[in-house]
Amino acid sequence: MYDRLDRRYGSRRRRRRNAFLLVLAVTLLLLSGMIAAVCGVIQNTGTQNIEKKLESEQKNNAGEEIGAGEKSDSEISYKTDGLAICMYHFLYDEADPPDNLGYYYIEIQTLESELQYLAENDYYFPTWQEVKDYVNGDLRLPEKSVVLTFDDGSESFLELGIPLLEKYQIPATAFLITGSDGERKVREYQSRYVTFESHSDRLHQDVGRHGEGGIFSDMSYEDILSDMKRSIDICGNRDAFAYPYGDYTDSCLMAVRDAGFTCAVTTENRRAEVGDDPLRLPRLRMLREQTLEDFISMVE
Repeated sequence: MYDRLDRRYGSRRRRRRNAFLLVLAVTLLLLSGMIAAVCGVIQNTGTQNIEKKLESEQKNNAGEEIGAGEKSDSEISYKTDGLAICMYHFLYDEADPPDNLGYYYIEIQTLESELQYLAENDYYFPTWQEVKDYVNGDLRLPEKSVVLTFDDGSESFLELGIPLLEKYQIPATAFLITGSDGERKVREYQSRYVTFESHSDRLHQDVGRHGEGGIFSDMSYEDILSDMKRSIDICGNRDAFAYPYGDYTDSCLMAVRDAGFTCAVTTENRRAEVGDDPLRLPRLRMLREQTLEDFISMVE
């Protein structure tokens, strides 16, 4: 009798234990599924965030490389006919013209119409590193690209030109002869739209024997490099250098390279093209008699 009871209760215990184990197994299985699902959501969300970040970075990088925001490659027209690097010098107001009004002077209304045209037509203004990459064949620029430069750092540019650049929010490079009160000019005319670069410190003098007659190309490598270093210290930049009077020799080129400049510009009157030496870049002369139509034909 007791054996039968033991067997009966033992059988019940086994059924209860089996039922408990079954419930436990099902519960663990469900919990495992829920945990896997939660982990999947977290992983998927993280992956999506990473993918979105990478996609955003790729778009930003593409915009930096081509200067055209987030447009697709098929929507962008690239420069194929050379880059206009515009060379300005002096400005004047028609109401108060200077006595020595030469052909390198631009009337401020003329300059304003040109800046307005560039702004209204969404022109892109590449950095000097981008210019170097462009002529080296490593970077394509948007078709509407242009570089603006102003030589000598004249008071006429500082007083009349910088306000117009700020008005139209257009960046430009001012090549400064730092030996002519350069420290004051850099200090007093700081602008987010103007970068001061070297036009030499004291080597922009017309008593030389080469080219247009500047002494720059008559100096030794050591003297040129020393002058450049003083000018760089005053300007605070070494992205670009403008050869005084456009003259240079092999020693000049070596000094410019060793001073660490990204680009250097001459006075050769043409567009910069792929294959040009970034340390001997040509520029287009901006002259007093030019019309807006003339300007457009040069930069388009």
